[in-house]
Amino acid sequence: MTTLVHRWHRLALLGLVLGSVHLGAANFPSDFSSSQEGLGFPPGTPNPTAMAFAPDSRLFVCQRTGELRVINKNGDLLDASFVKLTVDSSGERGLLGVAFDPNFTTNNFVYVHYTTPVPSPHNRISRFTANGDVAVAGSSVVLVDLDDLSSDTTHNGGAIHFGPDGKLYAGVGDNGNGANAQSFGNRFGKILRYNSDGTIPTDNPFFSSAAGANRAIWALGLRNPVTFAFQPGTGRMFINDPGAVTWAPTPPSHIARSLGACFTTRR
Repeated sequence: MTTLVHRWHRLALLGLVLGSVHLGAANFPSDFSSSQEGLGFPPGTPNPTAMAFAPDSRLFVCQRTGELRVINKNGDLLDASFVKLTVDSSGERGLLGVAFDPNFTTNNFVYVHYTTPVPSPHNRISRFTANGDVAVAGSSVVLVDLDDLSSDTTHNGGAIHFGPDGKLYAGVGDNGNGANAQSFGNRFGKILRYNSDGTIPTDNPFFSSAAGANRAIWALGLRNPVTFAFQPGTGRMFINDPGAVTWAPTPPSHIARSLGACFTTRR
């Protein structure tokens, strides 16, 4: 038990490390897979991008190349992937986020955020139904198709989590174009908020002022929100929004909607 607890502590620490780095092919060292194993991941989990604990303490790990892997309660990486997605993994694209439905113990719903290459590269949120350690064949349900990506493969965001309000939140990067983050005409450079079925809550802050799919915008003015988390007890959102040059200890002035969110940013 002590060994397992220590392993989980190392994995949790790695989650903080992954949450503070700027993901992208140019930033992965040549020995990235071995360095991750040294920090606590079992062999066979190269290029991890996100992870989440299931209610029964299994750890689901996203690999940028499209495999969602399962580490069981004994700390063993299972041979079979939960699901293997066809993704565009160029640059900062790929399988980028995983979340469990608040009612997972009864509905077995698992949500993933990834870059699909068809019909043209764009990020997508899909839902799968779990049957033990694998997804039920044919259970994929596409909930949200985001805006088509440009040829720029940076600033892709990708995190998804359920908030304390039961809504599904998704972080989306600005696709390498800072002007996107200020626009209500697209969903780049934003935190988005959805119902668990992919519909848009009518109490979203810009539901009346934005149009169509852009009504999902909950916060804007972000560069590349690769990870975020809700603080237990307060519901406050902490966003890791990596940048390029300097650290900003306080929220940038261009955050137009935060609802109490705190930001660790580097711009």
